[in-house]
Amino acid sequence: MERRDFVSNIGLTLALVCTAGLAACSKGGNDNPDPAPPGGGGGNAKLSLNLGSDLTNVGDFKISNGVIIIRVAAGNTASAFTALSSTCTHQGCTVATYNNSSKLIECNAPCGHGSRYTTTGAVNTGPASAALTAYTIKVDGNVLTVS
Repeated sequence: MERRDFVSNIGLTLALVCTAGLAACSKGGNDNPDPAPPGGGGGNAKLSLNLGSDLTNVGDFKISNGVIIIRVAAGNTASAFTALSSTCTHQGCTVATYNNSSKLIECNAPCGHGSRYTTTGAVNTGPASAALTAYTIKVDGNVLTVS
């Protein structure tokens, strides 16, 4: 193989790898098989929890079934919790964690872009520009239901 052909093949290979990498990181990607419906609320229950064993302390959170639910206050009332879509509005991956110190939902891994959201779902730090969808919370005794 001549040097010119070799360099041309390397360039083409790099271009294909870069294109595939950009496509994987594009906004259209979604690793959540059950994305949140637009507008929040309504419909069937997305998540039910036993408050006797789950989310017992302020700052506790759980990510399940396309929802991040966070205990933001004491007591077993709907206002003591927030429930939002766990799908990052920037790249479609699942948000990573709730940081109780900063009171922010962080999207650090696997996306790695660093978007952060408040407990109301509003964007605190980009590159995300759209808020997380909020869901309706009902508490009946020790059972919390998100719909």
